Amino acid sequence: MKHSAIIPVLAALLFATACTKTIEFDGQQTQSLPVLISLPNSDSTLSLRLTYSRFFLDNSPVTPIKNASIRVELNGSNPSVSFSPKDNGVYLSNLVLHDNDTLTLFVSIPNKGEISAGCRMPFRPHISDLATDSIHIDSYSYPNDPYNPNDSTLHYWAEGNLHFHFTLHDAADQDNYYMICAYTINNNTQYKSYYELDIEDNILFDNTGSNEHINLDIEDDPSMGSQIFFTDERINGHNHTIKGQICYHYADLSQETPYIEVRALSRDTYLHLITKNKQSQSNDILGFISEPVQIHSNVHGGIGILGAQSAVVQPINLIK
Repeated sequence: MKHSAIIPVLAALLFATACTKTIEFDGQQTQSLPVLISLPNSDSTLSLRLTYSRFFLDNSPVTPIKNASIRVELNGSNPSVSFSPKDNGVYLSNLVLHDNDTLTLFVSIPNKGEISAGCRMPFRPHISDLATDSIHIDSYSYPNDPYNPNDSTLHYWAEGNLHFHFTLHDAADQDNYYMICAYTINNNTQYKSYYELDIEDNILFDNTGSNEHINLDIEDDPSMGSQIFFTDERINGHNHTIKGQICYHYADLSQETPYIEVRALSRDTYLHLITKNKQSQSNDILGFISEPVQIHSNVHGGIGILGAQSAVVQPINLIK
């Protein structure tokens, strides 16, 4: 009986040892490349981030690129632009970009040579006739609030789904790429939080996969919302009414202002964000057994994105 009891214990130890065995990766490791990331907006100053790429099994911190020299070509000229480098690889500049500007960056990196990328700032999208349906709003004050005894502010709370519609005037004779999102900005802290958003459109979204609803955080903000990406393939050069709804839970309209934003994107920006999302979804769902997704890059001599976007932002006034 004693011998028969020892056998299962030995088997369990052998199984545990086998399960914790380290398997060495014997494949070829990819060479580290310079990475440039910049998604400038019209009427905003140009900034970019420079880092080195990592092997996909490397979990070490990202290495920033320091002491890079950056040369700018803007609309065929070479303006003098100063860049202020930060420790995390971010370079801030004093250059303000505008609609239809053509920008090329040349970045010289010590011991790595030069990388370059270019983009054209798109024109702002033209929208009109933004309107919303009614939504349930409660109003009340805090006359006996122990934390703010002198606060007599009248608060307004919205609850439910807010339906909206507007007209998009699509420019003809060119390919256009768009993104729609909705968010609120706290009037005190200026903190931005994205709403869940749904577009009700059988023309733009017909289950062919050409346009996509994406949960993608463009602003690197921790509060994820829905960003809706689409092209003008099915409405090219025509005015089109877009209908949708913002999924409210509770919103204090006395402290927060809701906005709808429509962005025009460069083709490279659109492809980069779409493929970045596909890679993220693939890794989250299937992990190592998923089909690799190549993130779109337009950087010569390295990888990354120099994109461009122009936005029109409309506040939503729910308090009449």
